[in-house]
Amino acid sequence: MRRAPLRSESGQTIPEYALLIAGIVVVLLVSLLFAGGKVNHVLRASAPQPAGAMRPPGVTCDPDYRGACIPSPPPNLSCADLESMHVGTVHVVGSDPQGLDADHDGIACN
Repeated sequence: MRRAPLRSESGQTIPEYALLIAGIVVVLLVSLLFAGGKVNHVLRASAPQPAGAMRPPGVTCDPDYRGACIPSPPPNLSCADLESMHVGTVHVVGSDPQGLDADHDGIACN
């Protein structure tokens, strides 16, 4: 006499698939934690820098300005100079030694 199998083994069940997916997610998250900083560094180094954020070589940026590297005088810069360099919005956060915030609203050359 032939006995019937106790259990049919025809394939994976939903809990098994869920365990596989959970394991893959854990491996991906751990990989991102270890490689995330390096990937971030590579992406930031390869991305083009906005014109206002670039810092010319050998120039010290004045801490009274935010949004672009504005050097301390001399040289004295004018709003026309900033416009010709395609500098974006520059915020004056200090004493404004270049005299770029004539209306004293905290934004240079507006």
